[in-house]
Amino acid sequence: MLNAMLWMFWISVGLVAYTYAGYPLLVDLLSRKRQDRPPLEYLPYITLIIPAHNEARWIRQKIENTLSLDYPRERMHIVVASDASTDDTVKIVREYDAQGVALALFKERHGKQEMLNLLAPRSQDDILVMTDSNVLLKPDSVRLLVRHFAWSNVGCVTGRRLCIEQRGVPQGAGESLYWRYESWIKKSESRLHSCMGAHGQLFATRRAVFPRVAKVGEDFYIPMKVIASTRLRVVYEPDAIAYTPAAATLAIEFERKTRAHVSFLLTLSLLPELLLPWKTPVWWQYVSHHVLRMTVPPAMIAAVLSSAVLAATHPLYSVALGANCVFYAVALIGFGLASCDIRIRLFYIPFYFTFANAAIALALLRWPRRKYDWAWKRTERIPISG
Repeated sequence: MLNAMLWMFWISVGLVAYTYAGYPLLVDLLSRKRQDRPPLEYLPYITLIIPAHNEARWIRQKIENTLSLDYPRERMHIVVASDASTDDTVKIVREYDAQGVALALFKERHGKQEMLNLLAPRSQDDILVMTDSNVLLKPDSVRLLVRHFAWSNVGCVTGRRLCIEQRGVPQGAGESLYWRYESWIKKSESRLHSCMGAHGQLFATRRAVFPRVAKVGEDFYIPMKVIASTRLRVVYEPDAIAYTPAAATLAIEFERKTRAHVSFLLTLSLLPELLLPWKTPVWWQYVSHHVLRMTVPPAMIAAVLSSAVLAATHPLYSVALGANCVFYAVALIGFGLASCDIRIRLFYIPFYFTFANAAIALALLRWPRRKYDWAWKRTERIPISG
């Protein structure tokens, strides 16, 4: 019994430590001597696709932002795809017809994934750029994004999701902190070979290798399928920024995270080759960055339970149990402070770490049902102020 608890404790602690600290540090170290230096100027013909379902609140601002991008208009075709919108989305988009904004009108619900499957073959351009309707792009973001396609070994490029922190929106601070951490990892992975996934707010792929998208999260499936099928790289461009407003509430952000993790878990069976070292050069990154993260919530629970059993056998485990209790107490205080829009990093980091892993735990419980809402499931967000 005690031997089993010893194994449980050390394996659990090792999993958590490796997944969130060991792997990021190791991939950063291994990639430091490799530098991506894309050409300063490469301007292919592109089709920029903006999926929309009842986005009247956002779509005008999005189109204006897109038209103001620092990219030659004669080389950029803008398509807004309306997925059976019932509000004024279509009416607003048609106002921009004279400015070259095309409307792809779907009268029946398809979901973002199926719309992309239908639109990609229709494009005559070499590069497809996908961006969400409720994000604003930095003026040079698309130019910086697509320049990487000058390299023939690049199949997909993702930009950077930058969450806007706003007063009265405590969840924005957590999202921002989380994505800065993810950005560090993606930079390292991209230098080593490929970053593991893309940001749905802004990413691009070659039309020639665009895969038929399964009914899972397209911003993960597309780049990983490109790697699995073609061995082309997925590159991260941190200066191609999509400014993203925060989720309207912590509950909405929690549900968004849970759905994303369910989508990933469903993707596991669709991309089995990514788990095999002889099939792909990124298997270690894939397993370390994504697969092992799914084991962290059970490992966190196992660490608490095993340290409680072992506490009487050695002071080390008593300290471990006490540290766990303090950590979760601090996380609880962090939750209370966040609810009052008070952000103190000492409390907020434990809270958001626990918050994020609670979403994974719920996803693990939902996964066996094998259900994923492939139609439109918008994350309600707070409009960017100022």
